[in-house]
Amino acid sequence: MSKTVLTRNNVQVVGRGDDVLVLAHGFGNNQKAWHNQVRAFEDTHRIVLFDHVGAQGSDLEAYSPHRYASLESYSLDLIEVLEAVQARDVFYVGHSMSGMIGLLAGLVRPELFRSMLFISASPRYMNAPNYLGGFERPDIDALYETIEKHFDAWASGFAQAAVGPSATPEMVRAFSESLVALRPDIAIGVIRIIFESDFREQVARLTIPAWVVQPLNDFAVPNSVGEYLAKSLPQGQLHHVPNQGHLPHLTAPHEVNTLIAKALAAS
Repeated sequence: MSKTVLTRNNVQVVGRGDDVLVLAHGFGNNQKAWHNQVRAFEDTHRIVLFDHVGAQGSDLEAYSPHRYASLESYSLDLIEVLEAVQARDVFYVGHSMSGMIGLLAGLVRPELFRSMLFISASPRYMNAPNYLGGFERPDIDALYETIEKHFDAWASGFAQAAVGPSATPEMVRAFSESLVALRPDIAIGVIRIIFESDFREQVARLTIPAWVVQPLNDFAVPNSVGEYLAKSLPQGQLHHVPNQGHLPHLTAPHEVNTLIAKALAAS
C-alpha cells in the first residue's frame, strides 16, 4: 500500500468480508459522517473510509488550489486510494460532491467499480435552459461573498439549512462545528469548484449501474435534479428517502442503510 496516499487521505479499512464497500463523504464532513453505515455493514463488508484533501483528518499540507482546481483531481485521489488498498469491484457510496467524484473515477477506471449509489448528488447546481439545478448566478455569487466575509456566520446558517428540519439540534451543532473547523481558503475553493461544475455530459457516459438516493426535501439538490440524474444515467434508478435535508445518511440512517443493503444485494 502507498504510505503517501494512506496518510494524505487518512485512509481507514474496517470490517470483514470479501465484498468491498467504499464510503465517500461530502463537503464539510469527513469519514466520521458514516458512523451509522459502518455500524450497519462492518460485520459483512470490508469498508474503505477516507478524507478528501482539505477535510478534517486529511493532510492539509497536500492541499493546493492549483492541484485541486476541479473535482477531477479528487476523482484521481479516489482511484489512488482504491489502488493503495488493492480494492477492485467495489460498491461505491458517494454523498453530495462525492457523487460526481465517483462518477468521474468510474469513467476513467470502470473496472474498479461494481455498482454505485449517489446520495444527494448533483451534476450541476445552477439552473440552465431546460434544467432546474436549484440556484441562479446571483444566489451563488452571494454565497461566495458571505463565505469570504462572514465565514463563521455562514457556517452556522449553512449547517442549519443543509442538515434540515429532520435533524436534531445535536446534528446541526456537529455539522456547524465541522464547517467552522475548515480552513476558510479551502472551504471557498471547494465550494467554488462544486457550484461552477457541470457534469451533465459525463453522466450520460457512465456504464456502471447506479442508484440515486434523493431526499424528499433537499435545499441544495431539488427533486428535479434527482430525477434528471436517474434518467440520464444509462443504468440509473431513483429512490426517495422520507428525509428533509441534505444529509440523509445522518438524519435518516435506517432508510438509507436499507437502500444500501438492497443495492448491495442487487449488484
